[in-house]
Amino acid sequence: MKKVNERGMTLISLVITVIVIIIVTFAVSTNLKNNADLQKLVYLRGDIENLEGKVEEFFNEYGQLPASIEYTGISDLSEILNPEELSSRFYVIDLQAIQGLSLHYGKDYERIKVVDPDRTTETINQYQDVYIINETSHSVFYVKGISIKEGDKKNTYYTTRER
Repeated sequence: MKKVNERGMTLISLVITVIVIIIVTFAVSTNLKNNADLQKLVYLRGDIENLEGKVEEFFNEYGQLPASIEYTGISDLSEILNPEELSSRFYVIDLQAIQGLSLHYGKDYERIKVVDPDRTTETINQYQDVYIINETSHSVFYVKGISIKEGDKKNTYYTTRER
């Protein structure tokens, strides 16, 4: 009988293969994380652009904003607000008043609308996953914001306006 010389993988080639797989996995997972963060930002910008368009339509038709519940918990937004906005009021956007709107964020509005009629500002300000509007500029803001790690820095976005 003839002897067959079978050669399998050596330990070194196996270790190199595992290291390459680990590096590729790390690169792919990092890229997916960055893409997920960017997708959140795209969703936020789309929501705000849709809301601004619908609010403008509502304002043109009815002469008022689709909002009546005041929101005062805007301390996180102070760095991006202009002086006119800082001295004016903010209101929770009434999502029920706006027809044909689909949003990715702003789910706390469902909780706010069922809060008792004697609600207080403190009660309303505890909600963060909500869209608010400035009564003067009609700018729309997402109170919770979307945090994105960009390089070594973490930025939080609340609106489509650039800082």
